[in-house]
Amino acid sequence: MSSISKTPREECPRCGSGLVHLEWHERVNAREVHDLWHCWNCKNEFVTVVTSDEKEPSVSEVTEQFFTSLLV
Repeated sequence: MSSISKTPREECPRCGSGLVHLEWHERVNAREVHDLWHCWNCKNEFVTVVTSDEKEPSVSEVTEQFFTSLLV
């Protein structure tokens, strides 16, 4: 496995082939996602890291709308 980057790729960093397949997609936290790619041409596997600048919502922001609608 090789090549960690900050943006998603549409081609293999080793051979430049566009024949890549997303094998695994994992959300590490609210701001970071890791993707494992596989190249069909040279059999290379590589990981990309996608980060977001969005603020993580607080627990009250997430639950407020849900729980207030359940009150009678």
